[in-house]
Amino acid sequence: MENTLTSLFELSQLENISADSDDKSTFIKGSLSGLSSCPKCGSTHLHRQSKNHRLLHLPPIGSKPTKLQVTTQKQYCVECKYSWWPKIPFTNGQERMSHSFVAYALDLLRFGTIKDVSQHLGISWDVVKKIHKKFLEKKYEIVDVSEVEYVSIDEFSIAKRHKYMTTIMDIKTGRILYAVEGRKKKDIASSLKDLKKKHLNLKLLQWI
Repeated sequence: MENTLTSLFELSQLENISADSDDKSTFIKGSLSGLSSCPKCGSTHLHRQSKNHRLLHLPPIGSKPTKLQVTTQKQYCVECKYSWWPKIPFTNGQERMSHSFVAYALDLLRFGTIKDVSQHLGISWDVVKKIHKKFLEKKYEIVDVSEVEYVSIDEFSIAKRHKYMTTIMDIKTGRILYAVEGRKKKDIASSLKDLKKKHLNLKLLQWI
């Protein structure tokens, strides 16, 4: 079963895996194998210290929610006195979701709303929103402006009209080049300056 679960969820470096399932959910336990040498000095004279348990969301098996408890153990190098916690390779930082769970949530957002996905996965609306926002930021972090000729500036309200966002869009492609908080000219001044510096042949600047 250990090899099956490791391959199924791509749980690299996880060992001593066990699973328990009932009518409502599936619960998996495993421990993270530590490094065999110190990342700072290369010594293999290591000691294990305190333990920590993290609970992560995994993609559901069938209709059952699946959770994973990962046990990590702090490591200490006797030679250089350096200590560290092993990094969990199948999640990002302190997130309580595996990479595969995040990918599953993003695919569900192709067919449903944030509310639909949060209810289906049993996680909060805010968590799903954060997943989607992070995906969009990564997808659109680099935008080629070398061919931009016409841009349009638009504004829209957020937080029930208590705050505003302003976007600078390439009219030809519909791609958003910049998005800044605020709706005054001073709020977008640096973005416009940056755009003009990268592309000197802008033919139209339209404020909608």
